Amino acid sequence: MKKRTSPKSSRKASEVRAERVSNPQDKLSPQDQACPDVPKGPAASIELIKLGVDTHAGQYTFARMVDHLGMQPTQSMSPEDFLVFLAKQKKLAQRVVMVYEAGPYGYWLYRRAVELGVECLVCAPERLSRGRKRVNDKIDARELLSRLDRHLAGNTTALRLVRVPTLEQEMSRRQARERNNYRKERQRWIARGRSLLHTMGISRPGRWWELEPNQQLKQMVSEQYGQGIADQAWVELDHYLEFIQLAAKHLDEATAKLKQAAKEKQAVRVKGIGLLSSEMLDREVGDWSRFSNRRQIASYTGLCPGEDSSGDSRISLSIDKHGNPRLRTMLVELAWLLPRYQPNYKRLSRWRWVFEPKSKAPPAMRKKAAVALARQLAVDLWRLRTGRANPQDLGLSLRAA
Repeated sequence: MKKRTSPKSSRKASEVRAERVSNPQDKLSPQDQACPDVPKGPAASIELIKLGVDTHAGQYTFARMVDHLGMQPTQSMSPEDFLVFLAKQKKLAQRVVMVYEAGPYGYWLYRRAVELGVECLVCAPERLSRGRKRVNDKIDARELLSRLDRHLAGNTTALRLVRVPTLEQEMSRRQARERNNYRKERQRWIARGRSLLHTMGISRPGRWWELEPNQQLKQMVSEQYGQGIADQAWVELDHYLEFIQLAAKHLDEATAKLKQAAKEKQAVRVKGIGLLSSEMLDREVGDWSRFSNRRQIASYTGLCPGEDSSGDSRISLSIDKHGNPRLRTMLVELAWLLPRYQPNYKRLSRWRWVFEPKSKAPPAMRKKAAVALARQLAVDLWRLRTGRANPQDLGLSLRAA
């Protein structure tokens, strides 16, 4: 009968194996000592250690490769023990490179690894074990290490790398995103109140959370169902109203802070792009100068058209939606305002007929035109922010001071 191992003893055995892995020159067998491919002698003899790490809240699973030798067995450690292990690797080799997927735990591991002198890469999350029916942490760690090995060998498509913002940029971006969270929370409680009124037979409750409509609706429910039923329903609606007012208060405060921050900047004010939109765009992008050409900024928006072509067949698909979804949403909203506020915008000349009031263009064509304008607007904003162009060259009007 097969002997079962407790989780505690299994974790201890894993840590012991990892300790052996971290000191290869002390644990070589006589056969390995005679083999010229195994690193021996001082730590400086190891040039490169590569690590593929699959991260979770209480456990990191990783695979290791020393120089150009084969992949070693995967190990699992707690986050604290892994940092100790990482420091040992830095002492063993001249260069240590690791990769892990971006996720809900942010860039904490990246910053700690950099402090230890380790080169850390962060890649976009995806399903690593494609074509398999088995998915686990060990498989993901080995696949990450394999892709890292190909990336360091010169394969630029092996990893979809993510730019890590500075801590200041990350916190600034969080403030802008928190405003959107308050807005969504407010809309969620409004929808719950509207749903309750629908069950009472009121199909169009309107702005039920405002004082006057609220009283009118209560009178309607009281006349139809009686005062007792109306009182019970309004106890629930008053509860929703408390959350709506609290979310609205935080929303107004966050909006005022963002607008004030935008006023303090000495940036170009383009007509049709308000203080709030301008500040949120800047905080989502972080650093406009990190893009070296227009293709990079267009790709970051996720507004580039997809393609499915093979041989003589050419099929254009919808946008790929890669990159930053919040930035994409704001750009499309601003694109709809361009015909009104920027009639002389050069990028608009191709699509002007689509947005005319009497145009017979179908709605789908209007949406395609808005998406195309949004992509071109992102490129032109990048040119303005980096000083590659001025508003007059692009046909953009500036806001009055």
